[in-house]
Amino acid sequence: MLLMLLTTPALADGFGSAKLVDGAPVDQDFVDCLDADGCRQAFLQFLSASILEQGFTMQGLSLSASPLAHDREGLVVGGSLASFPLGAPATNLSGKEENTQFSPVFPRINVGHLSQDEDRRVAVGGSFLPPIPVGGAAALELGVEAGVVFAGAGESGLGIESEFTFIRANAPITATEEQLDERDDFSNPDNLSPDRYEDVCGTDGCLDTFTMANLELRGGYGWAIQDFRPYARLGVTVVNEWLYVMYDDTTWSLFSLQPAAHVGSGWQPGDSIHLGLGASAALQQANQSESSSIGVFYTFEGAASWVF
Repeated sequence: MLLMLLTTPALADGFGSAKLVDGAPVDQDFVDCLDADGCRQAFLQFLSASILEQGFTMQGLSLSASPLAHDREGLVVGGSLASFPLGAPATNLSGKEENTQFSPVFPRINVGHLSQDEDRRVAVGGSFLPPIPVGGAAALELGVEAGVVFAGAGESGLGIESEFTFIRANAPITATEEQLDERDDFSNPDNLSPDRYEDVCGTDGCLDTFTMANLELRGGYGWAIQDFRPYARLGVTVVNEWLYVMYDDTTWSLFSLQPAAHVGSGWQPGDSIHLGLGASAALQQANQSESSSIGVFYTFEGAASWVF
């Protein structure tokens, strides 16, 4: 049953797809699209893919305080960078690009504490990003994590981890002043009305809000190879994400279960330095793809921290 839910392309309105939960679109052509099965399916697949690829980058990936990639003991303080999708941003059904590439990477500050005995390594930690504007976008990130590996220091072993990530990001995702000026270049110019834009967005422009509250559970194995700590993890994320569109005062939500795989390695080149590099991929359901095919969301992460 779960496999069917995750892979059936016909379920564009079904499990794991974006849904309108508040408000109503104001553009009649858009309303007509949502009333037509084929057009609605294409739009929901586009919107679901756009929301999820951003959320996967922002989901915490735990390199600085993962007991699978790390067997130092003490307080850990550092930072990490996760990559946004490579390539051009997605375009909607009118040919208008979504404004999702304000930065090529998503940064965060990481803190944690690792302790160990002869039988296990235990870590707790958190992450934080203040909402500092970058290119017109700002994101608040708060994360908490915990993990345990059933092995002593310098030993390979199995482990389990959990991580909760909250994001609240504001950005002109769906409509900028530049796109308003270039509206005649789109296949549906009425998709952006100058009068509506002025009334709703005012002089500050339209700022949409992306909100995320995701919980991931992971299991994996970490190896101890001299100063390196390679790992492989499998997990599933409970995805709860919302997009508020200021232009037409609508809110879209997405709930899904997202299987994911993570590989990478920690490196301990000195007594207090810890470096990490990893790659992650998650299942993209058929109804979360513009091509109606199963695919993957992916991101790469690098981290550096100091152990006190």
